[in-house]
Amino acid sequence: MTARVQEIVQKLSTQSEDAISEVLDQIKPMVDLSAEEKIELSEALTSIFYHFRHADSSRMLRLAIRTEKRIAKFGADVVPFLFKEIIEVDGESAAYLGKALAKIGKPGIDYIQHEWDHHLDNEPALINLLQTLSFFKIPEAEEVIPLILNATKSENFQITSMALYALGRLVEKSQSSKIEQKLLTTLFDVAFSFLSSAKPLVRKNAARALGKMLRRGLLSTESERKVYRAFMAIMGKDEHHNWDRAFIVRREAEDFLTYFNIAPAPATSEYTQSFRIISKRLLCSNTYHFNIEAPFIARKIEAGQFIIIRPHATSERIPLSVCGWDRTKGTLSIIISAVGKTSTEINRMRVGDTFKDVVGPLGERSHLPQIIGTCVVIGGGYGTGAIIPTAKDMKAKGNKVIGIVGARNQESLIMIDELNEVCDEVLLTTNDGSRGQAGMVTDALKEVLKKENVIHVLAVGPVPMMKAVSEMTRPVKIETFVSLNAIMVDGTGMCGACRVSVGNETKFACFHGPDFDGHQVDFDNLMKRQKMFLKEEKLAFATMDPLKFNAHDH
Repeated sequence: MTARVQEIVQKLSTQSEDAISEVLDQIKPMVDLSAEEKIELSEALTSIFYHFRHADSSRMLRLAIRTEKRIAKFGADVVPFLFKEIIEVDGESAAYLGKALAKIGKPGIDYIQHEWDHHLDNEPALINLLQTLSFFKIPEAEEVIPLILNATKSENFQITSMALYALGRLVEKSQSSKIEQKLLTTLFDVAFSFLSSAKPLVRKNAARALGKMLRRGLLSTESERKVYRAFMAIMGKDEHHNWDRAFIVRREAEDFLTYFNIAPAPATSEYTQSFRIISKRLLCSNTYHFNIEAPFIARKIEAGQFIIIRPHATSERIPLSVCGWDRTKGTLSIIISAVGKTSTEINRMRVGDTFKDVVGPLGERSHLPQIIGTCVVIGGGYGTGAIIPTAKDMKAKGNKVIGIVGARNQESLIMIDELNEVCDEVLLTTNDGSRGQAGMVTDALKEVLKKENVIHVLAVGPVPMMKAVSEMTRPVKIETFVSLNAIMVDGTGMCGACRVSVGNETKFACFHGPDFDGHQVDFDNLMKRQKMFLKEEKLAFATMDPLKFNAHDH
């Protein structure tokens, strides 16, 4: 060992980060190293890969990459040494060595091919060599695809899995024009056959290899359709509901679904439903009526129940009343008034978009009077839509139903025609008198109470409005229910976030409600709770993307 190499080896013996960095800087300008010195330095440098394995610092990881590159600079002289190390060490250390060998390029590929047959019975060595082949980037690496395909036939599933992993990596980096069509066909057939392997790890890497062939445009139309059907089955979206139970396999299939040039298959799984927007229309300023696909919810929902919607993966979940549904078509109708960040995001969505989640039906159905008589349903603002299903149920039972709708002005009145269809009479009030009676909904209710023997009142809208209605009916002992859209999180009564005080008892709006006896509700406490996150709501709204609506969004 020469003096300069011995000096470097002594420095590396400390395995300190500073020493390693200093050595790498010291070796860099050495352009006159003999073959023997290169091997001796490589042996010293590779010994510290064991240290890198247990390193948590980002600096050590950067030093590992520098070390790989420095060894690779020694070129073909160190290829036999690196190969010998790779077949003898553990898989994690072999990864560092394999990357160094791969950076040397064609001499590394040629040596692996020359020595391959001598190690077919050494399973750990074969796994390490397959991993090493996955690191090569040069076009010549495509020459070893037949070797890797043959390795997939091993009875050791770990070898098969690593071979499929290597195929996927090489395909991703390949020049498609240099891969013979016959070889591509064989590669596809082999990878596809392993989608039915009993081992999830093998299925995962088979799905990954097929996905990378898809992404590189290496699949024929027929093969693409075949893979698409298989991936949809893995995801549980095929017509047979036969999904893969291994998460790692489903994840691979899901990651590559966006690369298919095929229209998405209908969501027919018994555990999957579409939340696609069927129609969208503007009702008034910043308020839209949406019709969405939700067949399982539409099949079960009753008047007064609600849903919780999450428009995208990182948004909050918001509770919403439902203003109608079609059980046959499997659709729900909702009204969204943009008052915060999430409701504004929803109103920016277009026909054809899908909600990330829609959960429901939640809560209890609306209370209906036990006797037949005159019922009054009152809607304030976008709460008007929520009273329509209950008004329809009341009418079906033989009650006379009078609707009262209040808004700030004529432009803010919504869903009047729809309410007229289920009521015997509809009265309108506006604060500015631009339509109907000037004043509040309580002014119209006062007139109705003078003329009618009202047995039941339902009010849905702003809390102050529901409180005022309840206070008006309390002295005359008219059964009055209000819908409490309190702060909600999980919607099933588990978290307790939506607690309200009713009759001096704690109730959960999502589970016991949302409808409660208005004469028993502590409205003051409710209004205080609704203001808990006012500061955060304003901040979220102020920092969102100031996207503008286009005319066709309406």
